Amino acid sequence: MNTDAKSVEIRDKFLMHIDRMFILAGVPEEQAKQDAQVVLQMESAMAKSAMDIVKRRDPKYLDNEMDLAAVKQLTPSFKWDLYLESIHAPASSTYIVTSPDFFRAIEQLIKGEPLNHWKAYLKWQLLSGLANAAGEDLVNEDFAFNGQVLFGAKQIQPLWRRCIQSEDRDIGEALGQTYAARYFPPESKQRMLNMVKNIEAALAADIDSMDWMSPETKKQADIKLAAQLDKIGYPDHWRDYSALEIRADNHLANIERSAAFEVDRQMKKIGKPLDRTEWGMTPPTVNAYEDPQTNTINFPAGILQPPLFDATKDDVVNYAAAGAVIGHETIHGYDDQGRKFDEKGNLRDWWTADDAKAYDKRGDCIADEYTEKIPELGVKQNGRLTQGENTADNGGIHLALAALQQDLKQRGQSLDGKDADGITGWQRFFLAYANVWCSSWTPETMRTAVLSDPHPLDRYRVNNVLGNMPEFAKAFGCRKGQPMVHENACRVW
Repeated sequence: MNTDAKSVEIRDKFLMHIDRMFILAGVPEEQAKQDAQVVLQMESAMAKSAMDIVKRRDPKYLDNEMDLAAVKQLTPSFKWDLYLESIHAPASSTYIVTSPDFFRAIEQLIKGEPLNHWKAYLKWQLLSGLANAAGEDLVNEDFAFNGQVLFGAKQIQPLWRRCIQSEDRDIGEALGQTYAARYFPPESKQRMLNMVKNIEAALAADIDSMDWMSPETKKQADIKLAAQLDKIGYPDHWRDYSALEIRADNHLANIERSAAFEVDRQMKKIGKPLDRTEWGMTPPTVNAYEDPQTNTINFPAGILQPPLFDATKDDVVNYAAAGAVIGHETIHGYDDQGRKFDEKGNLRDWWTADDAKAYDKRGDCIADEYTEKIPELGVKQNGRLTQGENTADNGGIHLALAALQQDLKQRGQSLDGKDADGITGWQRFFLAYANVWCSSWTPETMRTAVLSDPHPLDRYRVNNVLGNMPEFAKAFGCRKGQPMVHENACRVW
């Protein structure tokens, strides 16, 4: 929807991309050009009706419970009974519609767009979704826009890596079982679990020390923390893929069968008790997450590798790197989104009114600090969009440092000593943390991320966080008024 020159340029290239994809799929050139315009027109209509990206961060706006009759009233032209029957969905008394206005807009599109427009739009969705599993021409055209235009990639990844990514997406726990056995031994899992428990203890102490929280709210926070489930490395029970047929002769068919298998697996969960032990990421994934609806923190084996976790390094380095990630995910349960869920994962307000106001005041400080223009990209970072991640970053490293200090104290050690290079333990801690975020991003990737990603750019995950920490200033002799000493240091936890 943006009208700046760069947005217009990208939109024009998107239109040409759709046109070329249609031609590669055998659509005559003149028809392809018309169909591309239709796709852009319909995508634009959907974009206008989509919920604002910042508003979507508040779970109360997404929790719209309806029965099937109410869903049908939103989009009476859509054959819901046929759809639910086609995907073998069992009957349910409740449906959650995350964005009712979007469904109302879809109803207007169904009534307003002719059938041939919907055929073009759905053909585009099929082509775009399966381009990476199709012929080489479609693969390259898909990369030309999604890889080069949006993210500035110079060359497409080699075939073997794309195949592994496809396997990870479709049968990730089969791949993950081998990965975990090879790269994440029991010793590493136990060391990680010890760090998790120490960091949770640091959060418990942090909660008890807060002068802006009432005893009533503190008690609820303690209950939630005690109920948190910690998942490290890989699932306790591996997924059974025996009903899925994988053959060596047709990659596209494997993807289609895998998708059908997963839809069927998800449908069978409806009406069944919640399994909190199930993972939402595969073991080789280089990422981690907190799930507020199950009250779990999850650290796949893929992220528990150097430089984030290194079994050959000491606790100072590992608490700064992996420990900060553990703290980050733990804090997500108490960020501006996570704090609205209780110990059972229910959307329930367990805060007193005064405590909620005090929390929001601290959250506003974080949001304002990260709202800033990025001149070299021509865009502005929205601190409201990244507030949850920023809260978790600032709180996570604080917890990691507190847990490390307590761990060292119990062993009669501290961070004051220097190593052979004259670097103190304090300095090593902050250097190890910063090293985790060393990265090289193309301008295109950064611009796309700032406009759409709830995570800030990596440099802010270091400089803004450490600039809020008096421990960092003391470790490196930074003085008031210097860039890395923030006058209004923000932190919620």
